[in-house]
Amino acid sequence: MPTNENTGIFMSELAWREFSYYLLYHFPKMTHQNLRSQFDRFPWIKNLKGLNNWKLGKTGIPMVNAGMRELWETGSMHNRLRMIVGSFLVKKSIN
Repeated sequence: MPTNENTGIFMSELAWREFSYYLLYHFPKMTHQNLRSQFDRFPWIKNLKGLNNWKLGKTGIPMVNAGMRELWETGSMHNRLRMIVGSFLVKKSIN
């Protein structure tokens, strides 16, 4: 049992790390191909200008831009912000 909130958070992060190791061990091809083959036909849009705007934090979406600027300036980004920024990249920014 965790002794405090921080211990619980740390243990949760360890569990996610171990889960990732488990996936990579049992599905080593996932580093270069989709885990689920139905995603092989996903319609990727190639838009280098949109990708570069995303990288530089110039998307026009303040939350996304703030996350990318934080990453550039500090080398890290909060987990929730990573989810927002990543979702924006794959669902919105480059179409």
